[in-house]
Amino acid sequence: MHAKGGRNTVIDFWRGLVLVIIFVNHVPGNILEHLTPRNYGFSDAAEAFVFISGLSVALVYYPRMPQSGAFDVMKRCLRRSLELYRVHLIMTGAAVALFSVGYVISDEIGMLEAHGRGTVFDDTARGVTGVLLLGHQLGYFNILPLYIALMLWAPVAMVLMRIHVALALAVSVAVYALARADLLALPSWPDPGRWFFNPFAWQLLFTVGIVTGAFLVQRGVPYQRYAFAGAVGFLAVSTVTMTDAFGLYPNLLWSTFVNFDLVKSDLGLGRMLHFLALAYVVTQIRMGQVLETTAFGTEMARLGRNALPVFAVGSVLSAAGEVMMTLAAVKSSASPHVVGMVFTLFGILALLGLARYLEWKKKGSTAPKLERAGQSGLVSVSPGQLPR
Repeated sequence: MHAKGGRNTVIDFWRGLVLVIIFVNHVPGNILEHLTPRNYGFSDAAEAFVFISGLSVALVYYPRMPQSGAFDVMKRCLRRSLELYRVHLIMTGAAVALFSVGYVISDEIGMLEAHGRGTVFDDTARGVTGVLLLGHQLGYFNILPLYIALMLWAPVAMVLMRIHVALALAVSVAVYALARADLLALPSWPDPGRWFFNPFAWQLLFTVGIVTGAFLVQRGVPYQRYAFAGAVGFLAVSTVTMTDAFGLYPNLLWSTFVNFDLVKSDLGLGRMLHFLALAYVVTQIRMGQVLETTAFGTEMARLGRNALPVFAVGSVLSAAGEVMMTLAAVKSSASPHVVGMVFTLFGILALLGLARYLEWKKKGSTAPKLERAGQSGLVSVSPGQLPR
């Protein structure tokens, strides 16, 4: 895989693309939503987000363990979790404000009740406390709480891997089995129930990502003809199923979800296997390496390098998109689906602009540091050569 400045640029590309897909899917009802991969396969952007997160964690933290020790890695993961928690609260607060304004303008009660928002607006004290405790999560704002929990699991997985990778995977599978048996879950509060994304189940895919990042990124995933053919076949079956055999068998998708393990909350095996098959195929055909050299790939990689602010702003924009579509439906004759599509396209452009601004800002802040470092002899710069 290509690297630039010590970063894996292919991973940046895929992370950026996943962020765009998440944004499109989180503006419910817009036309572009029908073009995203979840309509053609058992898995969706959530699996890719979790896997890439685990892979990235391994690339950043796992090499530090022999030198700095497990305790230092635990502190770093905890610090990252606290940062994610802060961003999650800001995102949720901004979304609540947007939906409040949307209700005042539209008088549409769905602005206050849809996707778990009724808990906050009906009983503000309990609702806000639930948000602070992560016991209550608004719909479409439940990925970061999962990521927070997974970051707390990350040092455990990496310590187990230092003993033996088979031990880490065995423990992860055991935890997953307990979660699937409804013995491990995090409860919701104040509403009854549990987290939509069960971190005890999703940690398995996250751990697979860590293992991939620690051992397989540098070596590459070997090509096996039968494995590749099986993965392609599984992806084809998934596409046929999700499209009801391209409209020929209207009940095919419904019967598949009833009879096969495709549940999202607890990471059904069908979903995980579909994602792993997809990841294997795109890796073997080197799709990322090809696309990252294009202008499209460059923009996606820029998004990936600034993932957290892009994700946060994208989440808030998705809430604004839902408000805009509601206003279009109740206050005008415009099609909310078309309004949602236009909003989504401009939202993507806004995210691309944000990523460009963040990188411009980083360059401006690092240039004086490099100059001072060069003057003090901390950075060696050859004549006619700029430091990387």
